[in-house]
Amino acid sequence: MTTEQTTTTETNRDRVRRLLIAPLQARGFRFPKGTEQSEQVKRLDAIADSMGYLGDESLRVLEQCMRAKGQGSARCFWPELASFEGYAEAREPRPLGELPAVLRWFRSVAGREALAGNRLVAEYQFWTEKKRPPTSYREKAVVARRASEHASKVERVRDRISRGLLPFDGDGEWLAWYDETEAKVRGYVEAASEGGA
Repeated sequence: MTTEQTTTTETNRDRVRRLLIAPLQARGFRFPKGTEQSEQVKRLDAIADSMGYLGDESLRVLEQCMRAKGQGSARCFWPELASFEGYAEAREPRPLGELPAVLRWFRSVAGREALAGNRLVAEYQFWTEKKRPPTSYREKAVVARRASEHASKVERVRDRISRGLLPFDGDGEWLAWYDETEAKVRGYVEAASEGGA
């Protein structure tokens, strides 16, 4: 029974190998001569780990796409991880919460400052759009303005609901989205506090 479970359980990394890496290897993808075996394993593991968020169909599409993206004069050497990531992102954007940089940002002093300034959702939206934190004065001003607009809208919608009135068209859904997003990002910040960071 244990053996059967072991053979039928597929890890995410194994799934990426089956649907993306193995078919490309079967087509002749390889590493240039002289590439150490440990380096080959490391690079293929990095591809498998990075592409693990993709669904099965997206992995199949990516495999078809990458067939023509081999490097070298014969186009048979493995492309760099960045190539896989670029095409994968175009097909199926990576959920923001899976980006290590997002977690580091919100678990840092910046996250605690965003929490204290009631900017969690606005900063998360900036990350969603740009895949990086707001850094310039202008970007920080945009985030602050958006956070202020959110706070005002949250107050208006909650006030309306507390008075027994129905929210205006779409406001109820917006508030649910806001609360869910705020709770998720607050969890990133609080995880750092619980971990002693």
